[in-house]
Amino acid sequence: MRRIGLGSAYNSAMPQAPETIRPMLEIAQIGRLRRARNARRAVMALTCLLVLLGASSLLGVREATVSAESGGIEMTLTYAAVSRLGLATPWELQVTRQGGFSGPITVATTSTYFDIFDQNDLSPQPSSATTDGDLIVWEFEPPQGDTLTVSIDARLEPVFRGGRSADTSVRENGVDVVGVSYRTRVMP
Repeated sequence: MRRIGLGSAYNSAMPQAPETIRPMLEIAQIGRLRRARNARRAVMALTCLLVLLGASSLLGVREATVSAESGGIEMTLTYAAVSRLGLATPWELQVTRQGGFSGPITVATTSTYFDIFDQNDLSPQPSSATTDGDLIVWEFEPPQGDTLTVSIDARLEPVFRGGRSADTSVRENGVDVVGVSYRTRVMP
């Protein structure tokens, strides 16, 4: 049995494409190379776009504010309309009554909204906290002055997906006096 080496004898033994087919094979090869180059360019452009969006913080936390006024009480809530997993996410409620508050201030919020957070602190601490169905109800001592500010130091849970809606209201004698609705969307 005769061994064929990798030299010219081997190459001459390989069948060659007829002269009429060679230009078509070269054109097909050029087309494949162009498609591969264009695909690499598209992937690089998409990667650069994502890096630029991240650097510009368009993919980060976006705050929103909702306000309402009724019964002499004004409330303003600053929250994250859009946030990302693991990021510090704002939630700050200001309740104002001209002339101050004569007694405790009761705030009720959808309790499932806070399930998306890893809470570090609620400031000031409520004098009492209870649940009322789907709501968490906090009672705060009246502040010095006309405004109570309640803030939560929290980060979004790293495993949460989607978003969450909530309602927050100020109550007097168990009845909602003023309230707001809002939603936080969670980006991956």
